[in-house]
Amino acid sequence: MKKIYLLSFASVALFNVYGQKAKPSIVEKRSDIRIEKSAKPTKEDYEKITIWESNFSDATDWDIDHDAADCSLDFEIGQVSCQGSYPIADINSTTASNGWAILDSDFYGGEEGGTDVEDSWLTMAVPVDLTAYPNVVVEFETFYRAFNFEKPYLVVGIGDGMGNVTWPTDLNPQSDLTTYTGVYDIFPERNYNEQTSGTENPRKVRINISAIAGGQSEVYIRFNWTGTWGYAWFIDDFKIIEQPQDDLESNYAYFVGTNNEGIEYGRTPVDQLDDSYDLGGEVLNFGVNNQTAVSVTANYGSFSYTYPIGDLASGVTATYSGTETPALALGAYDGTFTVTSAAETSSSPDFYNNVSNRSFDVTEDIYSQDGIGVHPAGDQATSSLGSDSFGEPTDTYLASMYHLKNATNEISAVQVGLSSATVAGGELLVFFVDTADFFADGLTPIVDINGDQAQTGYHVITPDEVAAGRATVPFDALIELPAGAYFAVVQPINYGTTPVRILDDQTIAQPWYASMINTLDDQGNPTSYSNGNAMAIRLITGNQVGVEEIENTVSFSIYPNPSVEQTAVSFELANQSLVSINVTDLSGKVVFAQELGTVSGMQNVNINTEALNSGVYMVNLSIDGAVSTEKLVVKK
Repeated sequence: MKKIYLLSFASVALFNVYGQKAKPSIVEKRSDIRIEKSAKPTKEDYEKITIWESNFSDATDWDIDHDAADCSLDFEIGQVSCQGSYPIADINSTTASNGWAILDSDFYGGEEGGTDVEDSWLTMAVPVDLTAYPNVVVEFETFYRAFNFEKPYLVVGIGDGMGNVTWPTDLNPQSDLTTYTGVYDIFPERNYNEQTSGTENPRKVRINISAIAGGQSEVYIRFNWTGTWGYAWFIDDFKIIEQPQDDLESNYAYFVGTNNEGIEYGRTPVDQLDDSYDLGGEVLNFGVNNQTAVSVTANYGSFSYTYPIGDLASGVTATYSGTETPALALGAYDGTFTVTSAAETSSSPDFYNNVSNRSFDVTEDIYSQDGIGVHPAGDQATSSLGSDSFGEPTDTYLASMYHLKNATNEISAVQVGLSSATVAGGELLVFFVDTADFFADGLTPIVDINGDQAQTGYHVITPDEVAAGRATVPFDALIELPAGAYFAVVQPINYGTTPVRILDDQTIAQPWYASMINTLDDQGNPTSYSNGNAMAIRLITGNQVGVEEIENTVSFSIYPNPSVEQTAVSFELANQSLVSINVTDLSGKVVFAQELGTVSGMQNVNINTEALNSGVYMVNLSIDGAVSTEKLVVKK
């Protein structure tokens, strides 16, 4: 299994990440790098002056090289996919049809043993003259997944008039950039040793290089990768543009329940709402001019709040926050956080990046961290994790933290969002774990108020559930938990040809403890890791699934299983019931069916499997309309 960087959980203290809720503050730091949520071009993009650009359709625009003393890894240009053992998707850039640049560290590390401190770069083949441009910005689209010890940098090189450039030497993931000139951390929000599931695909990044390159006659740009056996890094649609004059940008916003320890829930049942909510975000003045009368309005239609910031100098970031008590009821809440100033209003040419969206639903019974289907479609970014992500197909446990607010909280089932890569016949096991136990790498199911173990039976995923993109896994009896924070844990089980992939919402960065992974480390020990996003593991609260229906189903046995020529389905009924049984393959085709009529007591149904092909089948037992399903494996 590929090594995973271990986060330290030796001392865990959960805290509200927005604990300081004072008046808006201006952060006195230069903010040269801007990350935008959407990489798709707008009308305003074409109105800006583009000084130099490359869509990677012509590989001669770039020189490719590496530090031969460190590695033999190079960038590639074209429609080249990641070929590593854990490949990420191709970049979904604006001009993807023309090709892109890729650094495939995963493939190189797997082939070379993964011990090199890789040092590879992609450099403009010819310089650009910026003599007439004192204020300039580099803009590009990117898709990147981080693994362990790595950092992607952008480096600005200034020529001496004869094509000679002095480039920084031996950049590494821990380099102190304050000792370098013209080196920018492209993903400053990520520590050099922090694993992530991936950026938006694609993400647009803009870097203000005016301080280094403005007015210079011979300017080169270099993308410099350094790390040890990472995943992959894609780059496309590169431009050097003139910096806008007035350009306020909303970096991010949040709407978080005060008692939710910084976790943004996409759906919250009405009886789990907080009495108050923390609202806030960050604003950057990315334009040339200083701005006055800056303010942010958070608007949810039925309620809105305005946060005045005041003056904001060019290149400076301001944060704002407040604690509010909105009146929330059942329904969808689509919020916009909009920043304006005296100079930049809704009619300004660069206003398209002044708005951050934060949407959530108040529901009757669904409690979810993920906002898949809730976020605005243009903002939605998802991936998936599952039984074939790490190690053996039964070694992975995926978990999401939930805050339960009532003295007694009823949970009837857990809904799991499935990606299209899931194959029917795989299984799901769901249970609740105390947060302290999980952080100590434990996976012991808790016992509820009534003394019942908070764990489901094994649930076989059906073709209909794969088609629907979700599976609902019921508990045998209603689970009742006291107020507190818990992990809902899902074990996806893969039988070789039946991978189970659970959707992972990457739209909003969550606190590190919100969504977790437990799997085996290189020494075979169960170990917990941060996911950083929101997996689609959703609670169904109250008696909404219908425990009465669950109680009417009957567990049954299949023996022998696996089967070669024949197997028997056995079950017992306490009362007279109308019974039928059928067997389907993974496409849903019925390969066996029998009507038993109205029966009671012990029942045995023989199934001839001699004519069936090897594979996984679903045995569906219907008792008075309630269906129980078990998996049958046929081996020849």
